[in-house]
Amino acid sequence: MGTEQVYLKIANTKLISFKKLEDGRIIGTGILNPLINKLRLFTMLYLQSKLYRNYNNLARYKGMMVTNTFAPPVGSRAQLRALKGLIKSHILGKPFPLAITFAVTYDCMCNCVHCSAGKHYREGVPYLSTEEAKDLIDQAQKLGMSIIAFTGGEPLIRKDLFELISYVNKKKTMPIMFTNGLLLTDENVDKLVDAGLYSIFVSIDSPIPEEHNRLRGMPGIFEQAIKGIKRLKSKGVLVGLSSYATRSATEKGMYKKIHELGKELGVHNIILFDGVPTGNMLKDTSELLTQSLHEEIHAYSAKIFKNKIIPPLSSQAWQNSVEGVLSGIGCLAANIQCYASAYGDIAPCDFTPISFGNIHEQSLKRIWKSMINHPAYTHRSDFCRMQNPQFRHTYIDPIPEDAKLPYPIEKLPRVDYRSY
Repeated sequence: MGTEQVYLKIANTKLISFKKLEDGRIIGTGILNPLINKLRLFTMLYLQSKLYRNYNNLARYKGMMVTNTFAPPVGSRAQLRALKGLIKSHILGKPFPLAITFAVTYDCMCNCVHCSAGKHYREGVPYLSTEEAKDLIDQAQKLGMSIIAFTGGEPLIRKDLFELISYVNKKKTMPIMFTNGLLLTDENVDKLVDAGLYSIFVSIDSPIPEEHNRLRGMPGIFEQAIKGIKRLKSKGVLVGLSSYATRSATEKGMYKKIHELGKELGVHNIILFDGVPTGNMLKDTSELLTQSLHEEIHAYSAKIFKNKIIPPLSSQAWQNSVEGVLSGIGCLAANIQCYASAYGDIAPCDFTPISFGNIHEQSLKRIWKSMINHPAYTHRSDFCRMQNPQFRHTYIDPIPEDAKLPYPIEKLPRVDYRSY
């Protein structure tokens, strides 16, 4: 079973085709697919360039073309560094990190039901200091990362955030940020601009104000977030929406309404994550998307891309599709990105609550090497591991209910979950 996409055939012979199986894996079914695998780097560059061409009128940043507000501007040194990392990854057969998400604090005004940073806060344990945070930024840039995404908690609560954004070397790395929108005052927006923030994503859980406020546990936050978006746009900041797709919301078509809201607001991009069971909902898989819902969102995203509609909908469902995987995406964890907690723990991604080490004890480079050499990450996954039943059975189910996250990898089995 599964869905098959045929890209080239003669008569009834499939030359280039792929099938996405019910479990999320993608396999080649055409007789020329082995050749495509050998030319994977060129396929990836071709498909990415096609996306760039589709959105060459999206925005400009210091005169440079922007086609995706989560990616560096076209022609910038940061983009060239990212391209270099991708080429090295393919030639040498091991991943080189391109992006890091840095939770600078777990303090927040909201009480989100779905918070991915839930269970991370540790009473009495200090966050990384300003100097320690700067050292982490230095290490990330030395590893070749071209994107540093500041998140939380709510990052704008941290007093030295503007200093940290200013500290990022913009010739190498583009600083972006995720926020709930409550603190996007005129003063803070001006400070973000002065600090050199490249782009910002404002979290919108639902296009229905009352539902968004309920999910965030904060009356009036929807209205404040919308005001913040308008302030950002008035200052020329590249702004996007960050949302997620759960099973119940997708069945109601909420992802389409989120996209419509983004069009009305005139934002530059929309990131639509899958509703991944993590943080506060680590053991609750009831809202995982079904394969048919994944395909529904993927088809909608592909239509948006094909018709060059602004804003683009960068959905996780598309990233884990045949086109997404051929474009070099798939599961990003310990592949092209990693996550740093406010305490210095390093995990494969925002949604994978497993620590492979702390920068107080090891360098970021050493921790990255230990991640990509672990049996769980020595292979490329076509889709999100946190949605893989085998991965969850091996690495997530054993995590105690009362554990603080991210959980130490040393306390989990060192095995390849695919055969465990």
